Amino acid sequence: MTDPLKILIIMGSVREGRMAEPVGKWVLEQARSRPELACELIDLKDWNLPFYAFAKPPAAGGYTDPLQLRWAAKVESADGYVLIAPEYNHGAPAVLKNALDFVYAEWNRKPMTFVGYGGNGGARSIEQLTCVARELQTAPLEASVHIMGVWSKVKDGVFEPDDKDLRWTGHLFDELIWWGRALKTARDAG
Repeated sequence: MTDPLKILIIMGSVREGRMAEPVGKWVLEQARSRPELACELIDLKDWNLPFYAFAKPPAAGGYTDPLQLRWAAKVESADGYVLIAPEYNHGAPAVLKNALDFVYAEWNRKPMTFVGYGGNGGARSIEQLTCVARELQTAPLEASVHIMGVWSKVKDGVFEPDDKDLRWTGHLFDELIWWGRALKTARDAG
């Protein structure tokens, strides 16, 4: 048996009362039923990444800022990513976009998928993030989850999925495992 793929589940909101936390915890719980995955829930509140203001673009590498170096190491450590992607004003939250923009090469050649909520199940946020994912040289997956009516599905801070949410999350993990293994094999081969 091969080692499990290390996946970062990144909560894309830091707002008070955010739905990203119950949704992220639910995604992590679902992932734990998959022995092929070793997932870690990342709360961007804990990272407090400032808006990118360094002179050198991340694509140039050669990071010197301690926080940027720590974030780079965290991103590099993963074999793939699940972004918990709320939709704010028909787009992705600034804090999530900034986290993606903060480093570059560490994202490359790994699968990225999305669990969206908000207007139209976060479809416009996911659409924008898919374009960013391509530019970061990740493999954005078709398999994403669009949670409809998230506010009615959170009770006492716990997300309660419907059958569609469960079915699509299962598909998301199936695809993430397949692409994660394929891309890890290719990265390891050089």
